[in-house]
Amino acid sequence: MDGEDDSNLVIKKRFVSEAELDERRKRRQEEWEKVRKPEDPKECPEEAYDPRSLYERLQEQKDRKQQEYEEQFKFKNMVRGLDEDETNFLDEVSRQQELIEKQRREEELEELKEYRSNLNKVGISAENKEVEKKLAVKPIETKNKFSQAKLLAGAVKHKSSESGNSVKRLKPD
Repeated sequence: MDGEDDSNLVIKKRFVSEAELDERRKRRQEEWEKVRKPEDPKECPEEAYDPRSLYERLQEQKDRKQQEYEEQFKFKNMVRGLDEDETNFLDEVSRQQELIEKQRREEELEELKEYRSNLNKVGISAENKEVEKKLAVKPIETKNKFSQAKLLAGAVKHKSSESGNSVKRLKPD
């Protein structure tokens, strides 16, 4: 007889009575009333029934998480390091640029030497060289004025009062 009682319990656990379903609905409705907002419907929405097995649902969640993980790291896998050939090419390009710069500097030095030797041949004295140095210093100062003028060009000029306008008129007179 004990075996029969155990089987009845198992069977009862598998099936749900109408009364139990009503109790569950009432509990859900009470919880819904607690969290319901004015724009929400008065009746608690029914739970969506998913006829799939638990294995299928869990497998779908697992696949979705795996896809999100792969999507997250997809771009990291696309970035790769430079090959040896690429690094050699970039090194060669930088060496060529350095050589070009070095040649340019050497040409400038040669032209300066030629210019100075031509000045010495023409007969410019040391005093004239000092004057040239002073002249070279003055343009640097004017560059500062120009840069300051450029900075002030973007400044906002406010309208001055009428008393300020009369002062401005007096200056040109």
